[in-house]
Amino acid sequence: MVLFKKLINKENSLQLSLLVLVPYLLINTGIFSDEYTLLLNTQNKNLTELLVPKGFLLIAPIENYTHIIWYHFIKIDNLILVYILKILYVFLSLYFLAKFFALFLNRQNAFLISLLFLYFPSHDSTPYTLLVQYITLTVSIYLYAFYLAYNNKLIWAFVAATVASFTSYASVVIAISLFSYFIVNKEFKKSLVIFIPNVIFSIYYIVMSRILDVVKTQIPDKLNIYILIKQFVLQVVTFIDSVVGPSMWLKLYYSYYELSAISFVIGILLIFIFYITRKENEDNYNSKLIISFIVLLLTSFAVFAITGKYPQLAFNLGNRTTVFGSLLLAYLIVLIPSSRKMKTAVFAIFLFSILGISDHWKDWHKQQMQVIKNIANNDALIEYKESKTIYVSGNQYSKYGPISHIEFLSENWVTSAVFNLALKKNIRAVTINKRHVYEDGYL
Repeated sequence: MVLFKKLINKENSLQLSLLVLVPYLLINTGIFSDEYTLLLNTQNKNLTELLVPKGFLLIAPIENYTHIIWYHFIKIDNLILVYILKILYVFLSLYFLAKFFALFLNRQNAFLISLLFLYFPSHDSTPYTLLVQYITLTVSIYLYAFYLAYNNKLIWAFVAATVASFTSYASVVIAISLFSYFIVNKEFKKSLVIFIPNVIFSIYYIVMSRILDVVKTQIPDKLNIYILIKQFVLQVVTFIDSVVGPSMWLKLYYSYYELSAISFVIGILLIFIFYITRKENEDNYNSKLIISFIVLLLTSFAVFAITGKYPQLAFNLGNRTTVFGSLLLAYLIVLIPSSRKMKTAVFAIFLFSILGISDHWKDWHKQQMQVIKNIANNDALIEYKESKTIYVSGNQYSKYGPISHIEFLSENWVTSAVFNLALKKNIRAVTINKRHVYEDGYL
């Protein structure tokens, strides 16, 4: 017992324990939604075709190499590469984030904020869906660019900011946020090193979408100030609901019902390690950093208000929109002044929720694989050679308590891709649900 206590009292024991947790959370979480379409679209293309970004991939060309191209090598019945990539990108993001926060905090706090940000319950789509991990990867690389600039490694900072910018159009909001920090700090050279790569990306985006019309732009042709204000207010209201309001409470509450026995035991062990190793000498909030994160949040509201397409949600894959606000929340929660017992209680609330959410994704993946197996082994479908459309009902969303959560056979393009992949032939399958009405012989 004495030896065990000495072991867990080492400075980095909590970080090491939580690092081991990462693969456990991600393995067997599967693929989802548009990923099935990507599997189908890339499997028949040769690698040479995929090496050159085309269509919508031209908007964020680096994402083609970090994510899209790998679907060519993934098989629906063998997802090992998916799990390797998920774990790799979470570890990379965790490293970049921890480097950033270590500029302002001790190592333990820097690590805890980074991990909570990546697994914040409101945006569980970002760690568990490989295709959606590009968002947290973008944010993490940009924060690492800040770390490099902060340490006067300006050339490498410019390179990292450029990589982050061209990984996703979500980079605009984080670029503005970090730019604002250096401006407030009166470090104008560093602010330009961080910001100019994103200005270049923004010009590139406008040229590609507006001038060359290569891809459809997310910016509407006409912007009405009344509509913008209304949509901005909608962003604020839905954000409050998704991260601190009723939706978040329900997200936490039902996550505990999803806990498996092994996850519960792991949670108890980690809570014990947390309590034993938690440092008492806490860091203070950095007001400039808080301002920067508030700028990030407000800028994300503005961008989503302009597009008019993405409300802040706690459920389904659309909940990736809450990722920007969760950076501020993770920072505030970990550093909140309180006793070690209170900190342990807060850690337990989030840890058990994260473990339960992971178990939910794993269970839904098993359900999806069983459905795909049933389709592949269905004699009527195997022998089906007609050109008529097959209508598919059920298995549209996972059930998170009484709430519909993770998409599966909810959209036509996904349903069609799943049937094509399972049966290994061209077959037209579409979703039928409550939105359809059969009347006078017509659907």
